[in-house]
Amino acid sequence: MMHEVKLSGSYYDIGLKMGRLLKEAEIQGFPPEFSKATLDKGMEWEKEVQKYTPELLEELRGVAEGSGIDYRVLATFELSPFRLQPSCLVMAISGNHTKDGFPVLARNHEWTEESSEELTMCYVKPKGKLQSLGFTFYGVFLSRYGGINEAGLAISSASTTFVNSGPGVMLNLATRWILDNSRRTEEAVEFLKTIPKTWGTAYLLIDKDGRIAKVEAHREKTKVTYTEKGFDFVTLCFDSPEMQKYNEQDEWGKWASEMHAARKRFLTKWFTQNKGNFDNTIIINALKSHEQKMCTHDYDAHAQVHYGICWSWILSPGKNEAAVCAGPPCKSKFRKFDIYG
Repeated sequence: MMHEVKLSGSYYDIGLKMGRLLKEAEIQGFPPEFSKATLDKGMEWEKEVQKYTPELLEELRGVAEGSGIDYRVLATFELSPFRLQPSCLVMAISGNHTKDGFPVLARNHEWTEESSEELTMCYVKPKGKLQSLGFTFYGVFLSRYGGINEAGLAISSASTTFVNSGPGVMLNLATRWILDNSRRTEEAVEFLKTIPKTWGTAYLLIDKDGRIAKVEAHREKTKVTYTEKGFDFVTLCFDSPEMQKYNEQDEWGKWASEMHAARKRFLTKWFTQNKGNFDNTIIINALKSHEQKMCTHDYDAHAQVHYGICWSWILSPGKNEAAVCAGPPCKSKFRKFDIYG
């Protein structure tokens, strides 16, 4: 199942409409129950968001008003690290290497397969800001885990470490703010360099001119790489030598490192073999590859959930089109959508 939400107006008005939708939906298990201590910690993140993306809090206040849910609960859920921990694959290809000459940003969203039913496509136009199509989970629609705006800037990211290094602007908020405000890759990069980081996150951006940037962001250091070869990707781990020390060293980190290495070997060869010929068919075949560790499936009997790819999408800055798959790409079909709704 795929949800589509189309909203415009002031940030508060957008939030108010979201809140009413949220109230009508009666989502099982939402809102979550947080202890007072967790709520107090959550508000520390709210203070950082107020400094760097203040208008999003107006939207959150609208959600609280429209839904009747306590603002502190929504803020803790949406702004702080006390929630989802997705790990993903994102790749960017400049128009020099595609059949139609348009650049591409593609994503496999790695979480639980059951979450595919929560995929929400948000078409949003805040007053005085840029219109965008973004992707998130069903519920509070403030977050974005990738998307594209009317200026032709596309962004997504992969979590590289879940070590909580203190209050900051989470990746889901940073992505939303960039979609609302940035027209070019360089503008977005400057914002990402400025904000305080919480988790380790590797962002990948491409604009309609094919300008690709990889931003490996950690609280202690941020590394920016502008790609000249027309291709780059991020997944699971920091890749730059000077950033690798910030990758997690536990069992999850070991698994992530092995997956990252397998994907890097495949994607490096795949790009070389397909230069100048990339289209959606070639990209989809890569996204759904099991042999190359691109599409994974792992059943957790204790939690009774299937970890793997819950959705995939392909965006082309400069084209009025998105290809979206609600579910693992090896099992589900991609559908075309107008990026302006």
